[in-house]
Amino acid sequence: MAARTGAPLRVATTVSLLLVSGCGRIDGFTPVTPQGSAIVNLFVLEIVLATLVVAAVAGAVWYATVRFRDRPGAAEPPQIHGNTKLELAWTAAPALLLLVLYVLTVRTMATVEAEPANELRVRVIGHQWWWEFQYPELGVVTANELQLPVGQPIRLELESADVVHNFWIPQFGWKKDNTPNHVTMIHVVVDQSGVYDGSCNEFCGLQHAWMRVRAIVTPPEQFQSWVDRNKQPAPTAAPRGQQVFQQSTCINCHAIQGVGEARVGPDLSHVGSRTVIGAGVMENTPESLQAWITDPQRIKPGVLMPGYADMPGDDMQALVEYLEGLK
Repeated sequence: MAARTGAPLRVATTVSLLLVSGCGRIDGFTPVTPQGSAIVNLFVLEIVLATLVVAAVAGAVWYATVRFRDRPGAAEPPQIHGNTKLELAWTAAPALLLLVLYVLTVRTMATVEAEPANELRVRVIGHQWWWEFQYPELGVVTANELQLPVGQPIRLELESADVVHNFWIPQFGWKKDNTPNHVTMIHVVVDQSGVYDGSCNEFCGLQHAWMRVRAIVTPPEQFQSWVDRNKQPAPTAAPRGQQVFQQSTCINCHAIQGVGEARVGPDLSHVGSRTVIGAGVMENTPESLQAWITDPQRIKPGVLMPGYADMPGDDMQALVEYLEGLK
């Protein structure tokens, strides 16, 4: 008996861990966008209607089972052809219900796909396994943390640099694929300031579960301050660290304004102001950043970044100080 119960328990535990590691906390029923609210309202209505249908069918089956069950000594019931009115009713009712849901679905799609004027364009490019955000009209490029202003219509242009990814922030309301050589649009207006976490929702390789995304939504004036800072090279008080960055292979993959322009890995121009590193795998602290630079394969196996375990301690400290200072 122990062997029989142990296997299902292990399977259940494994599935639970996969769900937690792959999806994190799902909070899709508290949308912060009009588009998300429209989707949630339609979904809730469908759940209520489906529950009523199931209850009605189950009730009818239960009643028929009890009322018309065979009893000892009972005569053979009368043989009838059927009930035309009843058959028409249970055919027309589902058809009408489906028609109503069709109309509501089309209206919801129109709300979700509407293209308002004065949208702020953001290119959302999926990489294995991190996110690149480009603001073409603002001249800003960043990674993994999507900065947005409250109340501003946004057009997210979803793309992929390698395989199929899927951009999903649950509280925005819905998700779409990032496909190579194809641009998919998400139109959204975020009504509330806050920090909203999401993830890639299309299996894209070894570190799919750690391809996280964080949306930071702020008032327009605060967002504009962020834009102004990010359009300028971050000041540094660690010239030795900048020299280490330029002399190591870091500069071959990462861009920093005024220092390097490579686009293989995430843009690091203002990396010190971000809350996470490695697309959400660690909080952005000097200790975490040093551990990440030293041996990223231990933290995120399969990531394309090489390790620098053989870097002299003084150089490592200077490099970490330089990167953390890029606010």
